[in-house]
Amino acid sequence: MIVSCGGCGKKYSFDVRKLGGRPSATVRCPNCRTTIAVTAADPGDQTTRLDVDANLLSRSARVPGGDLAMPPGRRISLAVLDGRDSGRIFQVDRPRVVLGRGEADIVINDSEVSRQHASIEVRGQRVVLRDLGSTNGTFVNEVKISQSEIDNRAEFRIGGTRLMLIMTDTESDLEALG
Repeated sequence: MIVSCGGCGKKYSFDVRKLGGRPSATVRCPNCRTTIAVTAADPGDQTTRLDVDANLLSRSARVPGGDLAMPPGRRISLAVLDGRDSGRIFQVDRPRVVLGRGEADIVINDSEVSRQHASIEVRGQRVVLRDLGSTNGTFVNEVKISQSEIDNRAEFRIGGTRLMLIMTDTESDLEALG
């Protein structure tokens, strides 16, 4: 948690565990010795805000229109590259799936991910990633987006989890080629 001194305006990182379960405490500013009141946040179901993301502006890219439809002969998956679910692979089996911490089609185990954080929309061979008004944002190439078309093997981040979109041919199509 970040605390600010009312006397000199300096900001400090404060480890909430130091409260030892108490709802609040006071500490002295190391710079000017002013007393700072520290109050623990309600431990209820809330999303953590990433300060580094708070200053970035949302960017909206032009995305394809058209009907939602799975691509014929293709399989779409999401591989988790970094985060608590690292190594997991999720199948995208419908033209629109929601990614989030809860109440989502694909549940990501990450406290920095909103309950309904982002969606993947498949429009044939094109895939659109949309932020669903998340607290911490959705990033493609570390640029905060509201929506963006993403290609095969594109990496994106929601909360502290980095994922990769993977599009492959289905086995029946590979056999037909052989």
